[in-house]
Amino acid sequence: MQGSDGYFYGTTAYGGTNDLGTVFKIRADGALTSLYSFTGTNDGAYPQAALAQGSDGNFYGTTASGGAYTNQLGQGCGTIFKISTNGTLTSLYSFSGGNDGGYPQAALVQGSDGYFYGTTASGGGYEMSQPGICAQCGTVFKITTNGVLTSLYSFGGGSDGAYPYAGLVQSSNGRFYGTTAGGLGGVGTVFRLTVAPALQAMTLTGSTLGLTSGTEAGGTYQWQYTSDLTSSNWINLGNPATATEAVLGTTDSITNSPQRFYRLVLSP
Repeated sequence: MQGSDGYFYGTTAYGGTNDLGTVFKIRADGALTSLYSFTGTNDGAYPQAALAQGSDGNFYGTTASGGAYTNQLGQGCGTIFKISTNGTLTSLYSFSGGNDGGYPQAALVQGSDGYFYGTTASGGGYEMSQPGICAQCGTVFKITTNGVLTSLYSFGGGSDGAYPYAGLVQSSNGRFYGTTAGGLGGVGTVFRLTVAPALQAMTLTGSTLGLTSGTEAGGTYQWQYTSDLTSSNWINLGNPATATEAVLGTTDSITNSPQRFYRLVLSP
């Protein structure tokens, strides 16, 4: 991909000082600079995907092997990294091959909420019947720029698909779209992923509480509150609202109120 500085940035799956892959940049006239050679330890090995430039100017990518965790064969299950334009690499996350996934082979994409979203070709919460290491059907995840990963979905190998080798695309409606190579009949699927709302900010000004949550443009949402989490009785806060952008806010007056817990519900 072309960075904001005009250089093109990419990866090689092999080669470099350790023959475990590199990150490079190249000018339009062909002058290439090798930025980093992977070592196969916590930094990863064999990057098979393109890079994505974040809003912070750094580039983010994945490696299909290496990392802090190894399977029974002594192989790592892959990593997520960020690298600066001058070649300073930071390992953000090492996959374990368990519920968090393993062996990512696709590029990341930065969502409208600032998270990076991606897939792993293996791992996840469902175990396939055939033998193998990290032999589950793959996952979808999101990760912060400082390395906090959340597993969003584990493929089950049925109608939802299996083995997502490709990355995701975010639509203008906020949803993510992708493909899998397997599933029922073993010939692949196309899927859509809706990300649940995530509370982003709370502010208190006098007795007025402000709430802001991540949303999908076009989705209809309802803010609710309760004073007792053991109860199923949630009270609507205002009327349903349709999000016009990636965030949705509301306010609540809490004068002389007992403690309150809040949630934002996405209508079907």
